[in-house]
Amino acid sequence: MLETIIEKTNTIDKEPHSPEVNLIKRIELDCLSEVVLEGETTYLGEVRNFKKNQILKHNIPQDISISWSALQSGEKLNEHYHPCESFLIITEGEGESTGDSEVKIKAGDIVFIPKWNLHGFLGTGTNGFKALSIQFQETAIFESEEKTETTYFQRESIPLKDRELQVFSRDELPTLSQALMDGNIHQLGTLKNFSSIKLLEEFFPKNFSCAWVKLENGESLAPHTHFEDSMIIVTEGRGSFQGNNEFDIVTGDILFVPEGSIHGFSSPIDNYFWALSIQFNKTSLYQNEPRVKFLTPFEELLRRNDVFSQDLVNKSKTFKTLITSLEDKNVLLDSLQVISDHFQRLMFLRVGLCDSSKFQNVFLEHFHEELGHNDELRKERTHRSKIWDPVLEASCAWFVNKNYLLDNSERIIMVQMVLEKCAHLFYSHFSETLLENKKSEHIETHKEADEGHDLMGVDLLKHEPKFKYQEFYKLQKESWSIMKLFIDRVGELIEKQNLS
Repeated sequence: MLETIIEKTNTIDKEPHSPEVNLIKRIELDCLSEVVLEGETTYLGEVRNFKKNQILKHNIPQDISISWSALQSGEKLNEHYHPCESFLIITEGEGESTGDSEVKIKAGDIVFIPKWNLHGFLGTGTNGFKALSIQFQETAIFESEEKTETTYFQRESIPLKDRELQVFSRDELPTLSQALMDGNIHQLGTLKNFSSIKLLEEFFPKNFSCAWVKLENGESLAPHTHFEDSMIIVTEGRGSFQGNNEFDIVTGDILFVPEGSIHGFSSPIDNYFWALSIQFNKTSLYQNEPRVKFLTPFEELLRRNDVFSQDLVNKSKTFKTLITSLEDKNVLLDSLQVISDHFQRLMFLRVGLCDSSKFQNVFLEHFHEELGHNDELRKERTHRSKIWDPVLEASCAWFVNKNYLLDNSERIIMVQMVLEKCAHLFYSHFSETLLENKKSEHIETHKEADEGHDLMGVDLLKHEPKFKYQEFYKLQKESWSIMKLFIDRVGELIEKQNLS
């Protein structure tokens, strides 16, 4: 059943802030494969307790325990019982339960295990099965040999019908695919709330909710925030994360999403992923009224710009290049002369082509603050001959020529958000790394003078219609790609100088 959830009112009015999302790989968690019970060694297969990771231990509520577990095909976890309810979420493969209830289990099944139920498991099929084991108590079952939280005490006082194991297929859960918020429909992919099963809704404590989520064939969940902690556990497939940075996610990844963190997800065109979305709240994020704030197109433009800029700093070798000689410094300044001359042409053209008074004020102010900076650099270089390099020339000319084809909003994106943002990063870096006897007056001046240039006029983009933003994103990506081409070439020329 496909449903759309409608938000009555949006109660989130906090300003977005974005702490880092923490990625924990399954393999990073310590593995427990056997435990001694009543003097006998019990084989467990694979048990990896989430709270062995300090981030998860600190943030998962004290009375909730979560572990990865796995049994290869033919491996068996012997029958046992314990004095607390628990449930198992089968994430991969297939198996069978043994004991009081003998049932087949497969990927997507939710297995509810009442207290005192005698149960064991057997891995079947080609690869057995993997699962998440969740208990609502401080210590996980089989957490350690010292405190296993399992028992073989008398249990006959509990009738069999009250301790039967119950299995709920993922297909049984209704599907939520959209959320209507602030008049906008947001696509969620596939979302299946566990609480749609009455038994689980009654069983879950007030600080736990869980849902299956799936994205496939290029679907995406747009970047958003919520003002409560959340956890995403990738159980099958692969996808991508978008937030302060962007990276791939694969089966077994655990993402702890702190309150207020910007995050979104997407799937490849030819692939998919299933994940579990866990909140430490009685209801999930899209149950009843959504507790989510999606980024506006403008906020998404800013987020992408931060990602592009950090990606450039982290990946370009130029930001790791050391200036160790006067010759290195000369190559650096000679390269800057190329872009500085082109930038002056761009400033003149942008003012001349502008047909809007509100943008003209921004362009003129920026023009006056930049006027003549290329001549000052030329004087510092003691009028050395201008270098000609095809990559430097082509990348700089791209910005000048592109200016003829853009509207005023797009010129803000190309000049302020990309060129000026990059200039601030570049000059700040080399101001800090150049030795005292190799300091550059041009770089030191621009480190201060360029402060805030990357924000000039950017607020005007808030008023642009939504349909334009896909073109904005495209231009932004292209501009950062050309900027990276220039920056990388500067580093290559300095390295070439070092080798000569």
